[in-house]
Amino acid sequence: MILARSTVALAMTAIMLLGFPLISEASDATWGTGGRPFTASNGIGWYYSGEQRAFFRVPASFQAAADGPALEWSHVATCDGNSPGANGLLCLAALCAAPDGRPGTQFWVFTRPLQPPGSDWTLQGTQCIPGELRVDLADVEAEIRRIIEEKFREIAQPTIELAPNTGGLVNLPVLAWTADRGEVTLDIEQPLPGTVRATPSYEWSWSNGTTATGPGMAYSPEVSPTAQPERYVHAVYRQRGEAAVTLTVTWQGEVSVPGVPPVEIEPLVYSAPASLAIREARTELVDPNG
Repeated sequence: MILARSTVALAMTAIMLLGFPLISEASDATWGTGGRPFTASNGIGWYYSGEQRAFFRVPASFQAAADGPALEWSHVATCDGNSPGANGLLCLAALCAAPDGRPGTQFWVFTRPLQPPGSDWTLQGTQCIPGELRVDLADVEAEIRRIIEEKFREIAQPTIELAPNTGGLVNLPVLAWTADRGEVTLDIEQPLPGTVRATPSYEWSWSNGTTATGPGMAYSPEVSPTAQPERYVHAVYRQRGEAAVTLTVTWQGEVSVPGVPPVEIEPLVYSAPASLAIREARTELVDPNG
């Protein structure tokens, strides 16, 4: 029997005081291939809900055979009226004590084959899951940004190199480039364990309206900026004055949690400005005899 509204409110108060967040089972939660979802050493795994943009910690101790079909797993609190693959209530009756003594929530664990669609659910058993049940993707993204800005300064603070570095000349190319980091991989432990992979893209915007993409290329005497300007990130100014360029580096990334397909994270965007003076080249006659 589903709890009445006043009883639900009382249950929710008790749950919050005990440190239990309200979670709702996601109907789009699928994980594992070949009938083998990830099993951590502590018997706890994760799945990701695209609908709720959150990771949920679930028991991963129920496994199909290695050659079994791909399965959809559904974990719902053991409350009257809850059913697999659908949103469910969290009730006082589902509160439990985990084997390690921590408070937890009791779940029914259901599975069904992904093929054919709409197969019946099979109850595999119950398990008391201790600790935090939900981790929002936004919290994972915040931790990724914190790590990058603390430990990867060359990513969070991109730099611009210019040639000529003393200033440009009217009607001649000014070159710009930056170090290309390529793909970056880092591990996170909080708020859940995972691996982050991110790849940069580069956009340049000059004060005369010129734009370009890519990390650019340092000046090489073997590649003439006037004969092969397309090899460089460059701009040409037609009159003297102050000039500026802005580099925007966008890191597209994904986080992989064991047992869960990679999940895209919000792009990390960093920028850097640079300025230089554009001067006119003046021709002077020089007496070769001094």
